[in-house]
Amino acid sequence: MNPSLLHVLPDPIDTTLQSIDGLCDWLQQARRNAPRLDMEADRLLIQLRRAHNQAEGWRDGYSHRPAIGFFGRSQAGKTLLISALAAGGKHRLETTLAGETLDFAAHINPDHQSAGPAIRFSRQPAPRDEAFPVQLQLLDEVDILKILTLAFLLDPRPGLSRPVPEDGEIADRLQVLSLHRQAEPAAAISGDGVIALWDFLSRHDRRRQQRLASRFWPAAVELCPYLAVDDRARLFSVLWDDIPELTEAYRRLAHALAPLAGAVRVLAPRSVLVDDTRLPADALLDAMAFTGLGTPEDAAIPVRPVSGSGAAKPVELSLAELSFLTAELLIPLQASPREGVFDEVDMVDFPGYGGSLDAGTARDRLLPPGTLLAPFADAIVRAKSLCLLERYADRQQNHLLLVCTAAGDRRDAKIVGRTLEYWVKQTQGENARLRGRHKPGLVWALSEFDQRVTQGQNCDEAVQRYVGNPGDSWGTVLAMDERGIKRMAAHLAAELNRDIRQERIAEGLRELQRDLRHNLLAGWYRPEGAEHPADKERVADMLLKTLQTRAGMHGELLKQLLPPRQALYRFYLQQSRQRDNVTQSTHGEINASADSAAPYSIGFEIDLFSEGPVADAGASVAGDALTGYPAAAASEEREYARGVYRYWVNHLRGLSENNRLTSLLGVDKVTLERLVEEFIIASVRLDIPGLLYARLNEADSADLPPESRADRQVTKALTVLGDFVAWLGFPQTDEALRPESRVNRGHKIFARPEKQAVSWDASRRLTKLAPTPANITAFYIYDWLVGLKEMIIQNAGFSSGDELTAEQRTQLARILDGMAG
Repeated sequence: MNPSLLHVLPDPIDTTLQSIDGLCDWLQQARRNAPRLDMEADRLLIQLRRAHNQAEGWRDGYSHRPAIGFFGRSQAGKTLLISALAAGGKHRLETTLAGETLDFAAHINPDHQSAGPAIRFSRQPAPRDEAFPVQLQLLDEVDILKILTLAFLLDPRPGLSRPVPEDGEIADRLQVLSLHRQAEPAAAISGDGVIALWDFLSRHDRRRQQRLASRFWPAAVELCPYLAVDDRARLFSVLWDDIPELTEAYRRLAHALAPLAGAVRVLAPRSVLVDDTRLPADALLDAMAFTGLGTPEDAAIPVRPVSGSGAAKPVELSLAELSFLTAELLIPLQASPREGVFDEVDMVDFPGYGGSLDAGTARDRLLPPGTLLAPFADAIVRAKSLCLLERYADRQQNHLLLVCTAAGDRRDAKIVGRTLEYWVKQTQGENARLRGRHKPGLVWALSEFDQRVTQGQNCDEAVQRYVGNPGDSWGTVLAMDERGIKRMAAHLAAELNRDIRQERIAEGLRELQRDLRHNLLAGWYRPEGAEHPADKERVADMLLKTLQTRAGMHGELLKQLLPPRQALYRFYLQQSRQRDNVTQSTHGEINASADSAAPYSIGFEIDLFSEGPVADAGASVAGDALTGYPAAAASEEREYARGVYRYWVNHLRGLSENNRLTSLLGVDKVTLERLVEEFIIASVRLDIPGLLYARLNEADSADLPPESRADRQVTKALTVLGDFVAWLGFPQTDEALRPESRVNRGHKIFARPEKQAVSWDASRRLTKLAPTPANITAFYIYDWLVGLKEMIIQNAGFSSGDELTAEQRTQLARILDGMAG
């Protein structure tokens, strides 16, 4: 490994973190006098906090030694590979605890059981405390919430409902808890932590999180840091349908963390691993030990919290609490590995999803009835396995992961495959272009203990289909004998020597900075003023060159550019119930429902650039989004129009974050970002907010029931937005001023194609077609693309930054330029 890279990254990461904090402060101040900025400020703040979480995870992970991960249900196979890479001359994983040498395979885990925490085998120095020689890394409160909520989602018991909370229930809960808001924030959980939980659940529970995204999560981000533990339990119990056992478990575990004063590591006695006779203790490595939570038999374990100033005085945790809260167990190795390159690399054994095939699953265990978490024991073990793998991926702690039987059952293939896919995207690169720079870091290792060898079953092929393509997302190695293991070690050594982890973090940091400068804040970060017209033409050409090759997906694109009808309907009813309250900001998210890409062809193709470039071009983002509203007193229609437009803009901004949509449409994130930006600019230029208000303010029958009135208002709003998306504002333009059609030659865009004169007699009129029938669909699609280019060109001169003061623009430029420097 190149030592020169070990201290290259922390300074840029810290600078980026400081810049993000500065951007949040700038945004809160600037939104006060900038209506367009205020409309998007809530979404921008959440995006900035997500970026902060990402950079902070990189910083935390970079402080750890690089590691190779081992994941799967074949515990014997993982132990074989770890021993081959990390064991010393005696071929044993030996460690020293309280002055006594122990063999991990013989004394600590002889039964090859899958532990609850990850196990890190490392050559880093062991703790020097003889009474507390075992070092443990702990989960935080957000991790507890992730595990409990995911366990609720994974629980397979029949009859367990997972209802979506109603808006009224959420509003009532938030209103009650707001009365318990404390004056000062608690240190246990921050708004950034709530956003991390939100993102995690959005990946694993997309349907339910849709309903919570607009009202619950934005409020929870602001409210949670100011609530006590018991109130936080009431807040988040909505995630698991208020099941009392899970709520009580969260409350107990959160209270257990309080005496540790925020310490992320503790030192524990030797008895959590082995007893006085050097036999395995039925304690920390028992993945089910947490089921004793709240029982009289739950033994107390003294631990010493470790902080920057050293180990503090011992505090007590119960065995069940310690078992649940332990994220990682450190096993310091005595001897150097046989291959010198692995001396600086740790080996991390992740618990398999569903436990070890060698020791049986959690479902095979008989648990005493009446214990708090017994009904959810198996689901919690599985949830913790997935959470730990994602936790390490977020922190870039291991860029190599060997898999030994990923799933023992086909029912597990989807969720394991999706989690491994997430690991690949976080550690190897978001797309094939980035991953193509190096060999796959996710590797299936086939050993003599693999399920396909011992039982003749192979469920991993189904897992691999979810992960991606071989050679791009994952690879395979054979470790059936000593020669195969040596080849595997040589492959891993070559990958370790390339400093991939440092390169990936540096690459991710550059991409994050680019995203902040050129996407998230692009509309306001214009130090040179509005774009030159030639820049607008280049943007239009880039979009058309991409979209004209995907004309077959045009209908899906138009659909996704509109907000979902049900969301606008719920918003109207909510506003009607709380007419006197200020409308809350809505964070829009979209869901692409298709699982695989459709063909892009429509059987009719032309090149829109065959006659050379079109005229001139334009500029940046538009000005005040609220100009279209007449200066009348506030009304229900005005507030709804304002809310609809706000929701739609934030819905558009969220499109590029939906990976399934970009894959379905076959476009990259940058293309979708620019398309959305131009639509928002044009909506301001064409006064879509004013059109919405005018249409919604049209008189309706006074005796309409609320549901019918809501349906009519939603229809009116979608008609205005739908007309704009479908026709780009050209129906309001005189036909002579429209651009020429490239497909319907001699006519303007969106002109009705001429009917071909065919003189069929009456007897054949219904049985004959014209000799060359017109492809009306193709006419519309290519006219739309030509109209899109003209729309972008007409956007020249509109900029969001115009509503900012010169001082605010200077402050923003200073922050962003400092981050890049």
